[in-house]
Amino acid sequence: MSNENLIIEKARKGDANAFRQLVEMYQDYVFTIAMRILNNREEAEEAAQDAFLKAWKGLVSFEGKSKFATWLYRITWRAAIDRYRSRPGRTASIDDSETHMQVPDFEPTPSQAMEAADTRQMLEVAIAQMKPEDAALISLYYQAERSVKEIAEITGLTESNIKVKLFRLRSTLKGILERQLKTEVKQLL
Repeated sequence: MSNENLIIEKARKGDANAFRQLVEMYQDYVFTIAMRILNNREEAEEAAQDAFLKAWKGLVSFEGKSKFATWLYRITWRAAIDRYRSRPGRTASIDDSETHMQVPDFEPTPSQAMEAADTRQMLEVAIAQMKPEDAALISLYYQAERSVKEIAEITGLTESNIKVKLFRLRSTLKGILERQLKTEVKQLL
């Protein structure tokens, strides 16, 4: 049994310290999913807290048929979507440019680091222009590196629907990035 599975078992038996360890392990991904959907830091933090609270209360029902991460991300997805749907007027902000991405294991040169930061920023701006649910799908697949099967479990969509959506979303993202690059090139000239 893996270390994570031992922690999950302890948490299922009511060990708050074990659940705290799970929160620490998954808080960044949970926040990222909520942020992608809500595009508002405060609301994303609240949705993440709601998700962890629901996970704590429902942990006894976790049967291990899927990965714990998938189960937790599904709870997060629903909490963030519910919060998004309850918004009056459903407005979204793209002002928060802080990124929550994984850091590579190697030490890049300063120029590589600047280029990577520029690329991440452009990608974040482009993703922020997408519908929240679409942005969350892109984030789950590319940033959280979840499989199509896991995303289906999280979102409740079919695997084929997710594949089609990801195909279309890549095209949409490409178009947004091309427009951004054209604007940047014009500004340089």
